[in-house]
Amino acid sequence: AGTKLRKVPEEIVNGCGFAYDMQAAEKSGKLAKDDPIQEHYKKGGFFGAMTSALGDKKTMYCHHITSTGDLAVRAAASQGKRFSDASEVWAFLGKSKCCCGRFLYDRSSGLLKCGGVVKADHDNTCNKETCIFIANGLTCPTPKWAHK
Repeated sequence: AGTKLRKVPEEIVNGCGFAYDMQAAEKSGKLAKDDPIQEHYKKGGFFGAMTSALGDKKTMYCHHITSTGDLAVRAAASQGKRFSDASEVWAFLGKSKCCCGRFLYDRSSGLLKCGGVVKADHDNTCNKETCIFIANGLTCPTPKWAHK
């Protein structure tokens, strides 16, 4: 069986395994269900509304969240941080690897875990409100070939 995983630049890993506890983020207020940022991850249309109600969302990428579980763009803004190159962003995110992966629900742990992107399978949810790279005028690390 052929895999749709593709190569990414050597300095970036395609899925780092970072685990994000969405339920804890909701309880702490870091990412409430009614947070306006959620609009970027809601599916559209009739069927999209139905699947979103069941928990199916548009793609959230690993670089949207810091290692402490904060929304990266908001965390940087609240600290008055601006970045001029990608290495500064990766350091701010605080993850051990530079990653272009996206979150998937892991049933065994109940957490979202970062896995690799595959060809033409993911929503382009990166914008100045969700993607810390775009918010700083930098190139987003998500490969264009990964978008639907």
